[in-house]
Amino acid sequence: MAAMAKPIVLPATLRQAVRVEFGRAFHTPYEVPIVVAVNGVLMASLWFFLPPHWKNALFSVHGTLAFAMVLAGWMLSDVPATNVLGPDARRVLAILDDPVMFRRLLYAKNIVLWSLVAPLCSVIALAIGINAHDISAMVVSIVAIAIVPFGALGFSAWVGIRFPYHPIALAERWAHRRPWRHMIIRWFSLALTPYILVPAILIVFMLPSLAFWSIFAKHGLQSRLSDGEYALGMLIACVLAVAGSIGGHRLGERLARRRKAKLSAYLADPSHG
Repeated sequence: MAAMAKPIVLPATLRQAVRVEFGRAFHTPYEVPIVVAVNGVLMASLWFFLPPHWKNALFSVHGTLAFAMVLAGWMLSDVPATNVLGPDARRVLAILDDPVMFRRLLYAKNIVLWSLVAPLCSVIALAIGINAHDISAMVVSIVAIAIVPFGALGFSAWVGIRFPYHPIALAERWAHRRPWRHMIIRWFSLALTPYILVPAILIVFMLPSLAFWSIFAKHGLQSRLSDGEYALGMLIACVLAVAGSIGGHRLGERLARRRKAKLSAYLADPSHG
């Protein structure tokens, strides 16, 4: 006799939801911590070991404290930032008619991902700022690292709401690769999307700071702003990120409700890929 599925227990508070998500993250297959760690190591390796002309082509922002901020963006740029529904299909199916619960679930997933990135990058910024004797810029950078990335997650979740996919082992996906367009091409495209989308959203939030930097610094993005100009640019970025997080999650929940029938059909059947 097949084992019965465990009953779905929905969290009554955001704190409970976060605790559940931490349990899921640090349980086999450990997808979230692994992809965050791999992205961090990859970005740090490229930053320190690429030849200068390649580094300049890959990273548009340079400078001592820029490393911690760029690192935060890269560590967030992976599947957990976009495919928010597929790995948790049973619970999602149970809450599609509950806007509050749906947003609670999204916030909890984002908080767990954020907590693996922002504190570490803030400590790195702290160490860099103390070593460079640049305390004011360090404080502003830490605030931006803590706030701006979370804003991007409110929008990146739209991809997983519009185009969810099931977490299927690569060998199994290949064994059932037909139809190719759906099982391989669609999945592969969506797996690569966060590497482009998340940095793009972060850049939008950072445009005011980059504009100040480019206009007022003597040598553009290659030189430094005054502390006041830097703080003003980052303040605007943080305000945009907070508004983006709130609005992004609310609009994401509305998108899920509008697509309820299609989402229900897709998430209920892993054979859809």
